[in-house]
Amino acid sequence: MAIPVDGLIVQATQLAVDEAAMTGESDEMKKEIQEVCIARRQEKAAENIGKGEDDGNKMMMRHALPSPIVLSGTNISGGEGKMITLMVGEDSALGQIIKTLIVRPEVTPL
Repeated sequence: MAIPVDGLIVQATQLAVDEAAMTGESDEMKKEIQEVCIARRQEKAAENIGKGEDDGNKMMMRHALPSPIVLSGTNISGGEGKMITLMVGEDSALGQIIKTLIVRPEVTPL
């Protein structure tokens, strides 16, 4: 199912989103409510204290953590959930991309 708007997850059960169209990432992203995402981020940070992780590992850690945001132009690949719509149309993530791609002819005095 394609998502037409940007939103914030308020309920999720094994929700996975294919964000390849927006981010180029071929892996499905896990989606959870904000409280769960914050708790998991704090758990990972506590595990990594003193390990001297480099920036590459930090990026991998961020990718492994769930996110509470669903972007327009992405597809639900599994699970179920509910979200609050945050942005629609030109204000959504997909709308912003489309808006930058539209070439409007310039009005010239000739």
